[in-house]
Amino acid sequence: MEKLEIVSLIDEFSDGYSVENRIPASDLFMNTAAQLGLPPFTCVVVEGAAAGIEAAKAAGFRSIGLGPMERVSKADLVYQSLKKALLQHILADLG
Repeated sequence: MEKLEIVSLIDEFSDGYSVENRIPASDLFMNTAAQLGLPPFTCVVVEGAAAGIEAAKAAGFRSIGLGPMERVSKADLVYQSLKKALLQHILADLG
């Protein structure tokens, strides 16, 4: 986040070292939602791995899959990348 110079844009941060059970368990996503004080159904997980999509969905999160359809097809939305994705379109598509 520091290298990207976006630390000021991030409210909370969790990674594999923040939780006891890593993906495919949903602990990472649940930890982040808890830090934000939000229930899972109000959050969106952006993930590039099938196991991450499955972990997010199992815990009640909506998900955006990044990458080829054969890898992230179980996500609520799939993009090859976020390069041209606009927040307003993402929110509309997630309903």
